Amino acid sequence: MATTALGHPLLSPWPWVVVPAGCTHQDPSDCGSSRGGLFYSNESTTWDDAGLYALETELNLGYNGNGDFGFDTLTLGYPGSGALVVEHQILAGIAAKDFYIATWGIAPRPTNLTELWNSTESLMYTLKESLQIPSLSFGYTAGAKYRLKEVLASLTLGGYDASRFVSSDILFDFGPDNSRDLLVGLQSITYDISEGSRSLGGSLLSQPILSCIDSTVSHIWLPLDVCQAFERVFGLIYDPLSELYLVNDSLHESLLAQNPSFTFRIATDDTSSKTVNITLPYASFDQLVTTAYPNVTNSSSYFPIRRATNDSQYTLGRVFLQESYLVADYERSQFSINQCVFTENTTENIQTISALATSNTTSSTPVSEPLSLSRRLIALEVVLPVISTLLFGTIFLFVYRRRRRRRDQQAASVAVAEIAEGLAVERAGNELYGDTELTGELHGEQSPTSELYGLPKIRGELQGTIGAHEIMDELNVHELSV
Repeated sequence: MATTALGHPLLSPWPWVVVPAGCTHQDPSDCGSSRGGLFYSNESTTWDDAGLYALETELNLGYNGNGDFGFDTLTLGYPGSGALVVEHQILAGIAAKDFYIATWGIAPRPTNLTELWNSTESLMYTLKESLQIPSLSFGYTAGAKYRLKEVLASLTLGGYDASRFVSSDILFDFGPDNSRDLLVGLQSITYDISEGSRSLGGSLLSQPILSCIDSTVSHIWLPLDVCQAFERVFGLIYDPLSELYLVNDSLHESLLAQNPSFTFRIATDDTSSKTVNITLPYASFDQLVTTAYPNVTNSSSYFPIRRATNDSQYTLGRVFLQESYLVADYERSQFSINQCVFTENTTENIQTISALATSNTTSSTPVSEPLSLSRRLIALEVVLPVISTLLFGTIFLFVYRRRRRRRDQQAASVAVAEIAEGLAVERAGNELYGDTELTGELHGEQSPTSELYGLPKIRGELQGTIGAHEIMDELNVHELSV
């Protein structure tokens, strides 16, 4: 049996785990641990390999990679803790550094690896059908390390934590593209600077745009002219090699002194009068990039906005979700975005979102009901640590596995792989490094990708450190907490 860490929620149907091919001799010695630990499928007797397929995630942002897909048994917590167990769950082993850390797949869509009529259900759907969560829904905020005593990220499956936000009372309908279904109208971005007795402010967004809220990526992707407006107002300097806005020490001190805040006005479309304001302090944008990021030679502060080349790239990533709480209801194809609140010693207020068949409300807040032990339906809340650089959270995914029998052994032995220590191994002759024609995982189309790393790109997610957590089972609410 072994553990590997899962990071932020991914808007795909299946979890991703990092395989040994993701760390080579050219990577730092702590590559394995910085990526959340490595998953060794060759040591598992329950692993059922399905082959290499293109990930086909975030292609619009230029991200790229392939996955070694297969099935295994997952325990969402420590064994023996009463944690949820899912058998024969589809996983993707990744090596490409565009997606740096393992992720938790929360989209309820089925996966078609080879045939459109032969689909595999998602982890979320399996949890609902086995009555382990009440509905295909979730609540999520990325956490804020700079708030209070480092506020943890929070992911609730089958409901949301009402203690985390002030309700906006606005419901958004899902967009038509299921890869960018959490689509909102971004009507304005304004800034406010208070220096002593002076107060300055202005607008940064020249015209409304449609933008996707996406927890898979860390940055905020904006039109070029908007990024240039940030440059003019705050003195940001664009680094064309890393494609990031690196911040040197003097600029960093200036930004800290100005301490600007940024307000994003969000609506159901780019013209609606029903809006919600999400305000982010400068601390949300005060991030660190390390040399693990492509084409970054020295660790540096950076400002996490990215230049979009077209409107399909307009994205509000986890930077935005530090100060906002997302509630997504796949039963009704609706979601809400709300301003987070940060209060010391707040008691959780987990609200269940019921399945569509049991819903008869038209409230602007997703329908909820008290947790009921008799129904044996739970809201699964996962409280995640925040990594300072990338706002990654961590869930521990326990994959039942035993080492294959050695020829001189009469009985199988159970090996505990020390993934938490980041053991990175390279296996000679590994097929993941070979040139391969891979099949797109959802549509069954041929994709001319070369290997598990996919086509080389310079974009990537950033690394962070992983914290350990334990599961607490109280009142039928499963919580991961430090």
